[in-house]
Amino acid sequence: MFKKRAVLSVRFKSLLTAGILGISVFLAPAAGMPARADSYREFPYDTSTPWSNDDVDEMLDYATQWAGRISYASSQNNTDDEGRRFEELHDGGATDCSWFVYHVLFRYGLVGDEFIHSYEWGNDPGCYPGAYNIGSDIDDASPGDIICTGEGTKPQNSHVMIYIGDGMVVECAAGSGVKISGAPGHPREIVHFGCLPTTDSDKTVDTE
Repeated sequence: MFKKRAVLSVRFKSLLTAGILGISVFLAPAAGMPARADSYREFPYDTSTPWSNDDVDEMLDYATQWAGRISYASSQNNTDDEGRRFEELHDGGATDCSWFVYHVLFRYGLVGDEFIHSYEWGNDPGCYPGAYNIGSDIDDASPGDIICTGEGTKPQNSHVMIYIGDGMVVECAAGSGVKISGAPGHPREIVHFGCLPTTDSDKTVDTE
């Protein structure tokens, strides 16, 4: 049984267009505009039921509408004395890349109760059942895929973001918070959930 179709968001289209034109865009919220989290559905945990493209559009619209509304809270060594990054996403909040990705995917039922660290994405497939590593060619990425990079000196991924299509991602980046940016040309790994549609029906996935 397919999930209900959602109305394609005009706002998501405008955000994506702005990102394409600006390559890297940090969007400020309009004056008096509240976060619209309550207007979005919450999906049950399910990585087996196929999604429609409209379902993906809704999830990406939910993620991109936080651009300019959430700042970055350092999570070096996975500690934060104020616990800001553990809070649910809300207007004026602060989080890090891992928790931003996790909260979005958790709301839409793609991950369970166990938090997934940035260094686990792409390195420990057991942490994200129903998804597969598909390599590092950004041309193979589909909207909703998780893009992992190995920035810094750590021997594993240190940053994760959500691919929104047309060479763009939404991420929570140090120094700027949630924003829409150009996707990295050479990510360390791309993770695709099998229930999401792909841009290439012939694309193969690495299940190892």
